[in-house]
Amino acid sequence: MVPAMQSLTELKAGRFLGRYELLMPVAQGGMAAVWAARLQGTRGFQKVVAIKTILPTLSDDPRFEQMFLDEAGLASQIRHSNVAQVLDLGEDQGLLYQVMEWIEGPPLSQLVRDSPGGRGLPRPIAAKIMIGVCEGLHAAHEMRDDTGRLVGLVHRDVSPQNILVSIDGVPKVVDFGVAKATSLSSARTATGTFKGKPAYMAPEQILGGEVDRKADVFALGVVLYLITTGKHPFRGDTEMATLHRMVDPKPPPRPSEIVERYPTGLEFVVMKAISKQQNERYLTAADMARALQQAVPEVQDVGDTDVAACVRELSGAGLKSRSESLKRALAEADQRNPVSGRGSSPSFNPVPEHVAIEILSADIQTDPRGPSVAPLDVGTPSQPVSATPARPAPRRSKVLPAVFAVVAFVSIAIVVAAVLTWRARRLPPIAAAQVPSAPASSTPPAASEAASASPDPSASGVALDALPRAPVDPEQPRTAGGFPREKARDAGAIATPEPSAKTPSKGYVPSIRDPGF
Repeated sequence: MVPAMQSLTELKAGRFLGRYELLMPVAQGGMAAVWAARLQGTRGFQKVVAIKTILPTLSDDPRFEQMFLDEAGLASQIRHSNVAQVLDLGEDQGLLYQVMEWIEGPPLSQLVRDSPGGRGLPRPIAAKIMIGVCEGLHAAHEMRDDTGRLVGLVHRDVSPQNILVSIDGVPKVVDFGVAKATSLSSARTATGTFKGKPAYMAPEQILGGEVDRKADVFALGVVLYLITTGKHPFRGDTEMATLHRMVDPKPPPRPSEIVERYPTGLEFVVMKAISKQQNERYLTAADMARALQQAVPEVQDVGDTDVAACVRELSGAGLKSRSESLKRALAEADQRNPVSGRGSSPSFNPVPEHVAIEILSADIQTDPRGPSVAPLDVGTPSQPVSATPARPAPRRSKVLPAVFAVVAFVSIAIVVAAVLTWRARRLPPIAAAQVPSAPASSTPPAASEAASASPDPSASGVALDALPRAPVDPEQPRTAGGFPREKARDAGAIATPEPSAKTPSKGYVPSIRDPGF
């Protein structure tokens, strides 16, 4: 059995909850603490998230543990840009934790404190923020189950502390820790216990009556009253006095009694939302958002960038301090556990520079085509060429040289065959019918015996003296072998010297030029 974690002192920067590394504590509420953490991935990826852990004093209470699980299950199903996303739910050594999106920005309560004199925000900015909050809560109220039936979700803890405004100017509703859905078992709510902040509870919630989405509308009206006047409509000297004023039928002071020239239309929206009678409030948060748009026409000209500028102007110092703290926490986390592969692929194994230079030089020398340009002087390994690590030269394919060799061999064979064919066609054919039969008296018996004793190397088998002779010009100069000079230059001609009128000598053999075969 895994031992349960008994104290928050066991949580510290550098500790892992599942796959999330804790960076620094952010806040602590009535039932949970929030940490900044990071999630590491491959190739240098990291993402900052918020980790919410249940307090150890409540971890042994099954009711609070179930509330924590219900919050994660309900909030993770809400899909709206004005509701903080719940990304994951885990347990580590008996400690439950939620993973939520990290919102860089102050709570709405901090913006009111940072406002000039604490008198609240400019009315168009306040209206823009509250319209986004109303729309986010309406999305939560309209959440349905798999069968399409309304879940009946009620936040029950809408307050300036649970509304964050990001530095991009987008408000986010957080902390559905005490949210209730009618589809859940009512046994999880103990009689006589408060769930939420008393100063923002609807009268029926305080008195233990039936709670629906109109309880959140009441809390929205109280928040709108506060951020436009700087005052709480029911605040008393003590918490009990505040609760008494909230359940008292007497209405609170009107905003125009606190702020001069308070818009009448905006005052109507505020007073309708904080009505102590449920049936007198807006039916839905979406109705309240539409009423705000009509009551403050200037909100049409206000965008998220205007809200972001207001946030930076009012809480710039606090945001800068928190951002620097987070940067330091990330730097310390990098020292403890560096992000693998930051700036390069973790699978890339760089080759030492001198090895890369040797590979590149060898590749240039062995390239049959030769280098296209003169190789540069890359220097010695101790003198790097540049700050960029040299990569090994790409491997050359062994198939291309073989293909080139085959193509060259075939080409040479074709050329040789063509030359041989061309030469064979230029030679005159030697037919047996063209060879005249020599008279018996023209060849001495001794010559015939000599011819038969030493066979002619020619393939025709015809006696050399019997071959036809080309006519010879007596005026044409002859070569040393007896050939005319013009005929000697012709590789395809066969010429023999003119025999004398006398009987040829016994050993006489006319010379024949090699035609080139």
